[in-house]
Amino acid sequence: MWKNYIKIALRNLQKRKLYTGINLLGLTIALVSFLAISLYIYHEWSYDRMYTDYSRIYRFNQEFKFGGEAQLASMSPSSLIPTVLDEIPEAETGTLVFDLSVFSSVLVDLGQGGQEEKKFAFVDERFLEVFDFEVLVGQKERLFSEPNLIVLTESTANRLFGSPQNAEGKSLKVDGKDYLVTGVIVDFPSNSHLDFDFLASFKTHRHGKEPSWSPSNYYSYVKLREGADPKALESKLDQLVLKNLGTEFQEYGFSFSFFLIPVTSIHMGDQSLSSIKPGTNVKYLYIFGLVAILLLAIGIINYVNLATAESTERNKEVGLRKSLGAERVQLFGQFISESVMLSISAAFLSLLVIGLLLPEFNKLIGIPLPLDLVFTPAGIVLLLGIVLGVGVLAGFYPAVVLSGMEPIRALTNQIKAGGGVWLRKSLVVFQFFVSMGLLIATLVVNQQLQYMQQVNLGYEKDRVIALNYHYSMRNSIDALKQEFSRSGAATSSSMASSLPIHIKAGYSIFPGGDAQKEFAIVGYAVDQDALPTLGIELISGRGFIETDYSRGKAFEDSVELPILLNESALRELAWTPEEAIGRKINFAGSPSVVQGVVSNFYFNSLHHEVEPLAIFLEKDEANTLLVKLSEGDLNPLLTSLEASWKKVFPDRPFAFQFVDQAYQQLYQSEQNVGLVFGIFSSISVLVALMGLMGLVSYVALRRTREIGIRKVLGATEVNVFWVLAKDFLKLLGLSAVLATAFGIWFSQLWLQGFAHQTSIGWSPYVMAVAIVLVLAAVTIGYRGWKVYRLNPSKTLKSE
Repeated sequence: MWKNYIKIALRNLQKRKLYTGINLLGLTIALVSFLAISLYIYHEWSYDRMYTDYSRIYRFNQEFKFGGEAQLASMSPSSLIPTVLDEIPEAETGTLVFDLSVFSSVLVDLGQGGQEEKKFAFVDERFLEVFDFEVLVGQKERLFSEPNLIVLTESTANRLFGSPQNAEGKSLKVDGKDYLVTGVIVDFPSNSHLDFDFLASFKTHRHGKEPSWSPSNYYSYVKLREGADPKALESKLDQLVLKNLGTEFQEYGFSFSFFLIPVTSIHMGDQSLSSIKPGTNVKYLYIFGLVAILLLAIGIINYVNLATAESTERNKEVGLRKSLGAERVQLFGQFISESVMLSISAAFLSLLVIGLLLPEFNKLIGIPLPLDLVFTPAGIVLLLGIVLGVGVLAGFYPAVVLSGMEPIRALTNQIKAGGGVWLRKSLVVFQFFVSMGLLIATLVVNQQLQYMQQVNLGYEKDRVIALNYHYSMRNSIDALKQEFSRSGAATSSSMASSLPIHIKAGYSIFPGGDAQKEFAIVGYAVDQDALPTLGIELISGRGFIETDYSRGKAFEDSVELPILLNESALRELAWTPEEAIGRKINFAGSPSVVQGVVSNFYFNSLHHEVEPLAIFLEKDEANTLLVKLSEGDLNPLLTSLEASWKKVFPDRPFAFQFVDQAYQQLYQSEQNVGLVFGIFSSISVLVALMGLMGLVSYVALRRTREIGIRKVLGATEVNVFWVLAKDFLKLLGLSAVLATAFGIWFSQLWLQGFAHQTSIGWSPYVMAVAIVLVLAAVTIGYRGWKVYRLNPSKTLKSE
């Protein structure tokens, strides 16, 4: 029976080439889109699930409380893990990671000249007990057992030594210190939140030899014993903190605690926390999933629309089969088999297309999505389920309609033409509602992204570069600044603890002096040239000069530290900019005097309000040199700066980044959302227009004689266009109303995630609707023109 179904289905699909082609192409595009988005969602969901017993691995986060406010941090002290392993039985093992790239890059030298490397970390000897990456070369238990040992990833070993085997036993210098290569591990996969090229033994670091409860600069992980309750471990952490730190912090109203988050939640957790790799917002994955389902729905709708519209063309076939004894269930199976065969064909084509397009899609989103996931047992079962589901869903209603025709009415052509008209109209409205809605969403997302790029941040990011340097280079940075100034390539330069786009060092204002309020404040360590280099506006008071006290010197000499506060800090203190000058405050335990007030500038992403900020002098806390370039062509300026750099640091490569480019990277997740919306909203419009083309072609075919008569009676091309278009344009108008309502809801939802929002006018709605309406009019006009060009003498000869 099924053999007969397949044979007849092939004949029917081949006979109706236009409809088969439209449906096949529509389903193929929908499946390609669905698969691409599904692979992306799976990649993001699969983060950190490759470790053995990953469900028992957690990271310690830290919560600071002071002045009634709480602040989260993802780093913890170096003493936490050793203490937890010694005192809490629920912990099986644990490890800590010190990501050195947070502070500076390193110079790696194989004896042939150094090169700057950023992905460098110190890890302890238990690292591979928690994260069991495959060891390609070396003895696992000895990789980090002593100081000055280092492990490379496979690609790094190939890059530096030619192969992992050649790397073992070799030595290299890191910032002038000798390290022995003890092994090579596989590269960190793209779906791991860990991402390093070099892993050095933590015993080399001073806190590896003498763990301390300060500072909190380390990522700490624990692996629980099987069956252990993470809540039981967490309940013992407060006592652990009290035992090891006592009550000294509580005297200042300052406290902190530790809590666990699953390692699988790091990538999609709180994005305000620092992490080794940028994370993603889980809200965006839900949005992408909805887009994938909607695109698949549009492909299915095309099939339903065209199949029901074409049902009267198969009246006689159905009547004849029923007259010869065919049961309804047999006819139903016949029509479902046609739909499933079309779906299977679309699936094969979609695999071929996605295999060709996936490398380019990977480049666009910056993530290597492997197609081989589709060919795993689970992937094959899921794909088959989707293909069969699409086939059944697409064919179910047409099969019900066609198999339910009465034989006599079908053979005498008494079936009403265009049965299921209201369903078709509803589906057309839904299709174009989705297309217009996605276009509106794309335009709204892009408008907010453009706003974030163009908004006045309160500092100058254009023509400013950042140069990271090692702490051992600090004493020579002043000489480098002089060389830059002498070259004429830079108008100003300043040492700073970080780029201005993301200042995150947390401090506190304690009661004392003229301020009795306690609150959290962000601290920015700079030198005296920070304000002119970044173009930060000084509202009152004065900026820094070279003779002002730095934080360390002020502490040594027991004098007040001069600081600059921003407007948000003044709001907390209830001072005006004029009143603040000369006022005394307790900044992080240091008696300080307000020397100046600067305007608010955005030192975090626009998702957040501008927090209170204190700027102070301290070159020893700086590891970045910010350089404001002179006017003119960038290439000769950068060449001149490199020559000056080589004079001062001949062994260090000149590695820089533009601050404006670094700022754009803050919004990588949003840019991916905009890109995905842009690509797939365009695809949804294309698929919907293909369906519209099929429906208009069917209508034009049914009304060929009518159009011929109208032409004989003097109808113009515009008249013919209106005959074909008026009903469809009404449906598109309804789609536009629904899409506009959706767009208003979406824009409110999307902008909720930003403390600073653009003003969304009517332009996204008008533009999206206009684009779809124009394309739809062109599609209808083309079919109308084709019919209008037919010779009436031929079309009017007979039915």
